[in-house]
Amino acid sequence: MLRKIFSAAVLAAAIFLAGTVSAATSVEMQEVAVVLEPPVETFDKPEEVHDSISQTVDKIFKYATNFSVESIDETAGYLQIYREENELEGADAFLKKSDVEKICQNLSKDFLIYLRVTGAAPKVNGISDYIMNGGSSDSAKVVLDFRVWSKEKGDFTYTKRVTKTDYTLERGLKKCLQEIEKDAARVRAAM
Repeated sequence: MLRKIFSAAVLAAAIFLAGTVSAATSVEMQEVAVVLEPPVETFDKPEEVHDSISQTVDKIFKYATNFSVESIDETAGYLQIYREENELEGADAFLKKSDVEKICQNLSKDFLIYLRVTGAAPKVNGISDYIMNGGSSDSAKVVLDFRVWSKEKGDFTYTKRVTKTDYTLERGLKKCLQEIEKDAARVRAAM
């Protein structure tokens, strides 16, 4: 009799453990793509822009192991083809909500992080003005729109606009990204 009770208890424990392990390993991996407009190549120092964005995305997902993130380098080619096929050329031809939805679906991702950078480069009226101003020019103004699109919800689940000024677009963008990093928990919660 004791042997039957022990066998039943072991069987129940095995079933419980199998269910627990199955639930723990069935955490679904969320696929994320990162898209940047304008393309990174439009900056004077594209490697700085790429590094800044990569560092920010890494910080957002630092402790979140259930996300697989495809970088802007990996999506840049597809984004360019999409823009050409949909005649979205020119400085004012930014992606619309419907475009972001199609790109997310076509890339087969659960989420799309859409970064749109606008602003104005610093102005220098000539070398004499540059020298007269002590080697500085007017500041660059950078506006970063950071948005998270959810394929499941069919809408943006997180949006934030940050505006900064600095002596270069790259430095201004880095300051904007630092503001987004402070919001990492909210970004992850929106996903």
